[in-house]
Amino acid sequence: MKSKLLPALLIILIVLNGFLIFMLIKKPHQNREHLPQRTFLTEQLQFSEKQKEVFENLDETHRETMMDLDKKIRKQKDILFNSFGSDDVNTDSLIKKNGELQVQKEVEVFRFFKSVRKICSPEQQEKFDKIINKALKGAGGVKPPRNNDRRPPREGGMPPPR
Repeated sequence: MKSKLLPALLIILIVLNGFLIFMLIKKPHQNREHLPQRTFLTEQLQFSEKQKEVFENLDETHRETMMDLDKKIRKQKDILFNSFGSDDVNTDSLIKKNGELQVQKEVEVFRFFKSVRKICSPEQQEKFDKIINKALKGAGGVKPPRNNDRRPPREGGMPPPR
């Protein structure tokens, strides 16, 4: 029994190692060309090849800007939340800086979509406006229940005793 099990386990381990090596080398989970969010607008608006090229340039610039802002926000939050034990850190200025970075993100998102709209034909602009309005309102305008029916609302604001 043991002598038959050993070769089977050895084959399984070899196959698993081969699969792991493939995943490490090819990294199919990081293939960005197949991400649906990158092609959603181009497909919905039926962009021409020239429009797709301009869109890809706008998108790349937008993504770099957003990643840079996200890094800055993360850095500010790290500084803020690591300052609990320190009295010489001005938390108000850190919070204000973080808010300014959030505003920059909102401005960047608006700028990106405004730039995308500029490359659209008038018919595409109508479709684009509908897509953006639908996205702003959320999927179908359905809101989740306020308390998710997990527990009854508390009165008085005090947490329950332990």
